[in-house]
Amino acid sequence: MTRSNIRVAIAQTAPIVAPEGPAKLEKPHSTSPFSTIDQNLIDVISYVERAAAQKADVVIFPEYFLQGIVNQNRQYLTFPSKHLLTFLRDLAKTHRIALCGTIVHGTREEGAAPIPSSSPFSHIPLHTSHKSPSISPAQLEWGKYLEAHPLSTEESAQPTLYNTAFFIDDEGEVVGEYTKKNLWHPERDYITPGEEDHKVFETKWGKIGMMICWDMSHPSHAQELASQGADIIFAPTFWYATDSEPAIHKYEHDPQYEHNMVQSLCFARCAETETVWVMCNAGGDPLEGFMGGSGAWVPLRGKVASCEVESKLEIVDIDLGVLKVSRELYKVREDAAKRLCT
Repeated sequence: MTRSNIRVAIAQTAPIVAPEGPAKLEKPHSTSPFSTIDQNLIDVISYVERAAAQKADVVIFPEYFLQGIVNQNRQYLTFPSKHLLTFLRDLAKTHRIALCGTIVHGTREEGAAPIPSSSPFSHIPLHTSHKSPSISPAQLEWGKYLEAHPLSTEESAQPTLYNTAFFIDDEGEVVGEYTKKNLWHPERDYITPGEEDHKVFETKWGKIGMMICWDMSHPSHAQELASQGADIIFAPTFWYATDSEPAIHKYEHDPQYEHNMVQSLCFARCAETETVWVMCNAGGDPLEGFMGGSGAWVPLRGKVASCEVESKLEIVDIDLGVLKVSRELYKVREDAAKRLCT
């Protein structure tokens, strides 16, 4: 039976981004090669614990919330991606809460030395109250591997990376995935666009779909999810306040232009798809370009949850019964279905 209410935790984190260049291995035999991911994971665990304590059903995180930006020879951060997914599955199962976000998956060129099979994150406990060891055998193995097998010239110039959204249920099962199709133009230099169609998946709250950041600017893709009966669309996002620079400075413009653009896109996609729309952007210091602005939009209600610029955990209860009423009133989905039949 589909539940009529959902409690969503919007985890507007401030992801730590690794310095440009290959892994910093000043002491490859005694330090972690993934220190920024380690710190982001510890932050994520704290958010999940707080959300679970407030009985949230789902936690949504920003795009790039674990690995940060992975261009400029930082694709080594994508090599242990399957271990990140496993870690998050265990985290969801441990705290009995669903998780949504993105992970960038990367592969090495043909003929490269195989990556280690051990998880460099297994030493991190699933509760903040437990302390992790300073360095684990798996971390040492990964450090030695990256030292011995750095990126080749071809890998640096033409990485094969996929930015994939995931939805993990409260039993730790991956019930939905989507690879970003519409890339923001700087991403096109190092991210490979997904080719599979948007698909919804069944959950205890109805049908859910996912989009990622710049996907929001393409209404036809949101309509694909609506045509499949989506009730909720989750949109992990990493959108800077500076993304329209330098072109925007050629014109007189609203100082809040970038923020207002994202807010407008979210509200428009919510209304035209007759779905609950939940967007989680990265937060942080505005002097570093962070914009925040995460929230949830509901037909007939508007924006029902809101974050400012800094990192924040926002909890919102949403009555999904409003969707039936709004669809009967606006008939956007009904009219779209008729057009497909003619």
